[in-house]
Amino acid sequence: MDTAATRLIGMVQAHWTTDAICAAAELGVMDVLARGPAGVDELAAETGAHPPTLDRLLRALATLGLCAREPDGRWADTELGGALRRDAPGGAHARALLTSRLWRPLWDDLTESVRTGEQACRRVTGRPIFGHLTHRPELGALYDVTQRGLVDEAGAAFVDAYDVPDGSTVVDLGGGTGALLRHVLTARPSCRGMLLDLPDVAQRAHDELTAAGLASRCDVMLGDFFEAVPGGADVYLLSFVLHDWTDDECRALLRTVRVATGPDARVLILEQLLPDDAPGEPGPALYDLHMLVGTGGRERTAREYAELLDDTGFRVEAVVPTTGPRSVIDARPR
Repeated sequence: MDTAATRLIGMVQAHWTTDAICAAAELGVMDVLARGPAGVDELAAETGAHPPTLDRLLRALATLGLCAREPDGRWADTELGGALRRDAPGGAHARALLTSRLWRPLWDDLTESVRTGEQACRRVTGRPIFGHLTHRPELGALYDVTQRGLVDEAGAAFVDAYDVPDGSTVVDLGGGTGALLRHVLTARPSCRGMLLDLPDVAQRAHDELTAAGLASRCDVMLGDFFEAVPGGADVYLLSFVLHDWTDDECRALLRTVRVATGPDARVLILEQLLPDDAPGEPGPALYDLHMLVGTGGRERTAREYAELLDDTGFRVEAVVPTTGPRSVIDARPR
């Protein structure tokens, strides 16, 4: 019977799906199945699992479309399950591991974050999120992979939606391992790039940009964007940065950027926008809670970003949608 209670219970129990997928990622089941169909005893031997219990997990995963039982009883992967392999594009495997090892414990503390308005990460781990990722480099490596998958998708949508002027010097602030800048420099061969990030991330960015053949057109700088930002560039990118921070922290960051920007510079903010009035789809609103527990930051509406920009000496020139869930806020100095 479909009632309000049964629908709500389905929502409450949705984490069962997440946990089953995360268990498969932790065990590496799909990496074994990538070599071909296998019986449960072989899978258990390869993954260090208890055969009858692994069979139960596989049966649950089959109902989700991640694997299928062959007529001879062996298990085989599917297109969907193949995306959970360690080497599959998109970063789903790393996201599942990071969910299991980091995000779930933080979400478990959501109630306290709602009571206090404070991030869960500092309470649960004793450190803010980026400090924790530095302290736990194995989590930092997983985070890099998830961000690379996210930014690769968003970067392709960005260069299709927004025309970065030819010949521009483009500074990616907090640019991580350089995924977005790679898209921009590949799409705009006449542009030069600069990437600013903290030392532990910047070295990985240098390595990846070098591997992409872009080292001659892109400088990697070590630094904290709250303290100083390279001056004189044509375009400044803030991609998935402002949502990490509180309003006051965003104002501090944007004021630092404003000091660096000339009168003709552009500040391009790539973020997922909450709708101004109606609740909208669940995804952005739930991601807003994810930012709360993880960083203490938040997702915002276009109007809220405009207010932050106005407070810090910028005006919004345009809001450009992309083919993905994110938009480009084109801001100019006032």
